[in-house]
Amino acid sequence: MDFLDVLLLLVFPVVDGVPGVKVVISVSSDSIVMTFKRPNADVKLQGFILGYGLSSNQLLPLPQDGAELHVELDAEPNYLVAVQPITELRPKKHCTGQVNLQQPPNLLVVSVLPSAVLLSWGETLKTSNIWDECLEDGFFTVRYREKDNPWVFQSCPVSDTVVNNLKPDTLYEFNVRANKDEQCGVWSKPVLYNTKRKAPPSAPTAVLFCLKLPAPNHCCAAAIIVLYVSDKPHVLKSEVELPPTVKPTTAEQRRTSSATPTTAETRRQHWEDSDLFQPQPSSDVDALGKKRYVAPHVVYQTGKKPDEPCSISSSLSFFPEANSGGANLTTPPTTPPTNLTVVTVEGCPSFVILDWEKTDTHTTEYEVISTTKGPDGEKVSILTTNQTHTAVENLKPESSYEFKVKPKNERGAGPSSEPVAFKTESADPRVSDNVSGKDAIWTKFPFQADSYSDCRGAQFVKRTWYRKFVGVQLCNSLRYKIYLSDSLKGKFYNIGDESGFGEDHCQFVDSFLDGRTGQQLQEHQQPTTGFYRAVRQEPVNFGPIGGRSRISYVSWYECGIPIPGKW
Repeated sequence: MDFLDVLLLLVFPVVDGVPGVKVVISVSSDSIVMTFKRPNADVKLQGFILGYGLSSNQLLPLPQDGAELHVELDAEPNYLVAVQPITELRPKKHCTGQVNLQQPPNLLVVSVLPSAVLLSWGETLKTSNIWDECLEDGFFTVRYREKDNPWVFQSCPVSDTVVNNLKPDTLYEFNVRANKDEQCGVWSKPVLYNTKRKAPPSAPTAVLFCLKLPAPNHCCAAAIIVLYVSDKPHVLKSEVELPPTVKPTTAEQRRTSSATPTTAETRRQHWEDSDLFQPQPSSDVDALGKKRYVAPHVVYQTGKKPDEPCSISSSLSFFPEANSGGANLTTPPTTPPTNLTVVTVEGCPSFVILDWEKTDTHTTEYEVISTTKGPDGEKVSILTTNQTHTAVENLKPESSYEFKVKPKNERGAGPSSEPVAFKTESADPRVSDNVSGKDAIWTKFPFQADSYSDCRGAQFVKRTWYRKFVGVQLCNSLRYKIYLSDSLKGKFYNIGDESGFGEDHCQFVDSFLDGRTGQQLQEHQQPTTGFYRAVRQEPVNFGPIGGRSRISYVSWYECGIPIPGKW
């Protein structure tokens, strides 16, 4: 029951003096039944069940007039159950609107720590009671980046937030805009801000703990700053009012937001100048003997060995980044992008890289639209980038897709490119067991982990075959940090390797391959405590790793397994 207890959050507030709801929970082998008890006959219940896990974004409101609600829920997503009592005579709330799509917010940036800043675009810096602010009337999108680097996006229901995990003494650019339903407002004027320098070693250590909403790509809704003086913690600031979940737009849900690794891949020659990229694959058939897709707009990256894990980061190193430009814009883009090309890697069906040519000076960003048809109908996903290329991840093996690109700027969107088609190849049985038609076994769940990692993206967990939890934090779907824990509620620890650099740890994500790992340190590595072993299949031990233990641990893994992935 530990796993279910964590993933099920019950909210029972007292409203206008009405006593809270009592709930009776009964559990059978395959179901949980919740019965809500009204304080008296004059009280009605209102609320909802919201699924925000891997394959669920359903919102199930409680029926009116006290009718019973019977519904089957998927086992893998997380669920928020919110129920509150109301009297029959309680007046209905009238929303007056909290966001203005035409008025760009006035953004203020305040330093908090060398690695964190406070962003505010409201009248005050104090977070208000957002439950009473009619969240259905809109929310905000925050974006930030190191100057001239890709944007990181977050959805935020409040008018101030703390952005952490920044680099000290580094110049960042910040923007915010309002959103309502599927409509997006005007971006605020960009604010350039240089983070503080890192404090000297003799100074007290300050650590920020961020409380985020239980949904993907959401902002820091409240923060606690702890100052460590002589190893004793002192809480400096605590704002722990956690708002309810906000429904992001479809486009915002699919934005590329996984953090870029701090250790960048070595930049190589441009892909168009490399002999590795060819209009035809080196083999006409894939690992299962099925014919690979060939078309004039498709290019194959060749040269990957069968025992080499697929790497989005390595492939992207052939695609140089460029400034987006677009100063003093007065009109939306007028011409579509041209020469849209699908770049795929032999033996890697889970991702492609789309590349296109910019045709004007008015475009500042692009929407990359991916469409696929399956048993559940047509599915559309949208990525946003300010480059003329992007990786499209978590594709299904042996599936057909259509891609197109739409140029945009702060004045609006321009015409889309001509769509191009592509079909992914079969999954390679030499990498992992592939169960056709089933979702991957990972559950999105935030966990507490050791900080040594290049990855700052979404977190996923699964249970292992020897009664431990595996946790991963994404750099992208094919590069991630792997952790182990004895308990879902407990700390997730680094994994050390007594005889290598963690290559065999790919077993924990069900990969047959010896993985590629990053930032391999030994003697001068930060000493810590964690799990460790020497070879594949060996049970793990727990104890000192790093430092002078001669047990190394690494900052990321590439195992050829996409997470969360689709099978």
